[in-house]
Amino acid sequence: MKSLVVYYSRRGENYNVGVIKEGNAEHIAKVIKELTGSDIYEIEPVKEYSPKYMECIYEAQDELKRQDRPAFKNPLINIDGYDVIYLCYPNWWGTYPRVVASFLDKYDFSNKIIKPMCTHEGSGLGNSEAELKRTLTGAIIKKGLAIKGTSAHTSDEAIKRWINE
Repeated sequence: MKSLVVYYSRRGENYNVGVIKEGNAEHIAKVIKELTGSDIYEIEPVKEYSPKYMECIYEAQDELKRQDRPAFKNPLINIDGYDVIYLCYPNWWGTYPRVVASFLDKYDFSNKIIKPMCTHEGSGLGNSEAELKRTLTGAIIKKGLAIKGTSAHTSDEAIKRWINE
């Protein structure tokens, strides 16, 4: 089965971590790629979120309230050749960022296995698994993995266990 790691991750000031050059979800996505041999794709918003943590969380909250679908750069041509998609994102206000929703709206995930993974600082996967099930009808949503952002760079063993479940 061919797999793809899709991720959105924010660099800059992060909660309880400080300023980071590699986002937490980005780090985990790269670990998944290495462990699985998957292809990898980064969701890059056209309009970047603020590098300042407090500004970013309010931007994210406003987008969620409006149910925005921010544009992203360099869309994939298609995902037809992939059977398994590892979807990595930070938990923003209980779910995935709206730029991830934009990506999900663009493709047909019917009969694809989706393995969600999010970084957080206390709210786990939030409502993201339920939202994925509601949004990606026809997809097979597997049990997700939630990793605290402060532990993202030391979570390789947890990631390995989750992949093998």
